[in-house]
Amino acid sequence: MDTNIRALSGDALVTARVACTGNVRVEFLRCRSDAILQWRIPRPEFALMWVRNKASGTRITMGGGEATSNGDDAANCWFFPEGIDAEGELNTKSANDCVGVFVDPSFVPAAVKPVLAQPIIGFSNHELGRAFNQLTGELSAPEPLPLFTEGWAMQALAYVARAAPGFQPRRLCGLAPWQLRRAKETMRSDPSENLSVVAIAKACKLSTSHFTRAFKVSTGVPPHRWLLEMRVESARELLGQSEAPLAEIAYTCGFADQSHMSRVFSRVLGMSPGAWRREHIVCP
Repeated sequence: MDTNIRALSGDALVTARVACTGNVRVEFLRCRSDAILQWRIPRPEFALMWVRNKASGTRITMGGGEATSNGDDAANCWFFPEGIDAEGELNTKSANDCVGVFVDPSFVPAAVKPVLAQPIIGFSNHELGRAFNQLTGELSAPEPLPLFTEGWAMQALAYVARAAPGFQPRRLCGLAPWQLRRAKETMRSDPSENLSVVAIAKACKLSTSHFTRAFKVSTGVPPHRWLLEMRVESARELLGQSEAPLAEIAYTCGFADQSHMSRVFSRVLGMSPGAWRREHIVCP
């Protein structure tokens, strides 16, 4: 099988593995010491090269000219965006694993591509290293490559994006004022109704995941926590203004039962509903 990575000396190679999905190709080599490895980057793919241990004598060429390293003394990763003609050679002075990940550009979201537009010649990233350790463990096993390969590749590209020069993390945004108002009104509309987050997000014209993140940014708590605290507030008002049984108040305020209300109420206010009522009930 034609591969993008090869060991120049057959004696240095311990094992080699190639695994493919429709969008991602992974090549894995495990070598003894004093191995010389060569790779080429096929156009137009995104490519990410990694070696377990720092390599010496690394040489990278792009577009026919030699590329300059970023100067990271611990560098063991190299990234090349789509459409780059690149080749590399490295010498290993100890037993080493080498992995090449090649991703079809059509698989990478268009919004991400501008962040991955420049090569990164020689860098290190702790999170990426841990991810590769997990991947090499899977590749060295006799079973076929797991189905999470494509998800793993996208996560790896996210680590590369964070390592890119000038990367600015996106600031988390909360809900628009009308969305926050609608979310709260929806949850307040009937405290006894077990509204799902899906329904509340739909009322705000957002996906469930986006709504959950944005709601927490706006209020400091997740929707479920805000709803429970709102129910506690409703229960507190009823406890102080009526002599209704605790079980009835629990049902009215949307708790599963009296026991559920007691647990949540005590966690939020530091005392049971009964104790709170004895201290705060308004006498006629």
